[in-house]
Amino acid sequence: MGEFAKTRVLVKLLERDYVSRSEAKRLLLNLEKFAEIELDMRGVRQLGQGFADEVFRVFASKYPAIRLRVLNANANVAAIVRHAGGPKPT
Repeated sequence: MGEFAKTRVLVKLLERDYVSRSEAKRLLLNLEKFAEIELDMRGVRQLGQGFADEVFRVFASKYPAIRLRVLNANANVAAIVRHAGGPKPT
C-alpha cells in the first residue's frame, strides 16, 4: 500500500460543532494513508473533549509518523486542541 503525502480536510463540511469520539472516527476514516493531515477548522465553532482526544491523542498515538496540523481555528477550538495535546493551530 502506497503512502500519500498530504491532504487537507475541511472539518466544517457537515457540522459546525464536533463533540463525540464517533464523529472524530468518521472524520479520520482512511486518513492513516497520508503522511500529513491538515485539519482546516474554518467555520467550526466548538470541539468537544471526546472529539479532540480521539484525534489528537488516540489517532496521533496510533499513527505517530503522521503529522497533524490545525488551520484556521478560533480561540475556543484552539484551546481544546492544545488541551488535548494537539499541535499549535496556525
